[in-house]
Amino acid sequence: MLSVVGEFDFEATPMFYAHIDGAWPSDQEGPRVVIDLHEVRFCDSAGLGALVYAFNQVTSAKGRLLLAAVPPHLRRRMRISGLERHLQSRETVEQAVKELCEP
Repeated sequence: MLSVVGEFDFEATPMFYAHIDGAWPSDQEGPRVVIDLHEVRFCDSAGLGALVYAFNQVTSAKGRLLLAAVPPHLRRRMRISGLERHLQSRETVEQAVKELCEP
């Protein structure tokens, strides 16, 4: 599980990319990743791009990614950009973790 806190913008995304790139061994297939967004105060296009990057990295490894606790302002940006159709989310971290832990 990864948690994003504060501003998810151009300055914050390099650290996010580093965490995604090191989140699982490169030879592991099927990673299950939850990204907790409940403490994101601001997200710009760089933050949205980072979520797309995470989705692509996880799905290319035949895994599954769920966003959790997406704040209303970010949910709106995702809806406007069309990302809401591609990035699945759950209301709480607990719901996302439980779903990904089920066989």
